[in-house]
Amino acid sequence: MSADNTTGVLVLTAISEELDLNAILRRASQIHYQWRDVVGARIGTTDVVVAATGDGVERAGERAEAFCERTRPRAIVGAGIAGALSPGLSFGAIVAARRVLDSAGDAPPPDARLLSRAIEAGAEAGTLLTVARPVTSAAEKGRLAASLEAPAAVDMESAAWARVAGSRGIPYNVVRSISDRADEGLPEYLAACLGEDGAIRRGAVVARALARPSRIPDLVRLRRRTLDCAREISLFLERLLADGFE
Repeated sequence: MSADNTTGVLVLTAISEELDLNAILRRASQIHYQWRDVVGARIGTTDVVVAATGDGVERAGERAEAFCERTRPRAIVGAGIAGALSPGLSFGAIVAARRVLDSAGDAPPPDARLLSRAIEAGAEAGTLLTVARPVTSAAEKGRLAASLEAPAAVDMESAAWARVAGSRGIPYNVVRSISDRADEGLPEYLAACLGEDGAIRRGAVVARALARPSRIPDLVRLRRRTLDCAREISLFLERLLADGFE
């Protein structure tokens, strides 16, 4: 199988840290190819391509279009981490999209069959809100949650992936592991570390943390939680994809 052939499922994530690619490869029955942040493999009976689009709406949409053009998938599954907006979502919970929206309104609806499969695999159906800037305070999370059906979570890519899938008539869903609860804040300087394309500049984040050493423990905790959630979502994907998508 090559990257230019039709594939079963295109799994999109923002950055490679949001999925444990090594865990996916260990559980793959066959690895077709691997380079940089793109892997073609068979999980259970499903041929998949796992690809990182980059974070932020602009990059996520552009690279999702490119990956769809190249792989011509029969289904798309977005995967990664999200912040809880609803108080009932605990750290590590898996949310599958029943609704995806952003500042422009609702994205094309997630596929009902994929949502049902995700629920059977252990996810909770919920609302995913895509934002242009990180939501760093519990107060802001509460304000956003007030207008959304619970459970709700926030991220920076899901609506971009959803709109690409919808424009091509490809069934999709997005599954996210909760990395921070509704009552937890994130480092406030994250919102100041966005590049012109809306992506978080990792170098700027590290520089700001080093400039004030008291920030470093929060950054370490954030990194650890991201990796823990990546393992959880990777195990979930194995359950979701194992039985095929025919």
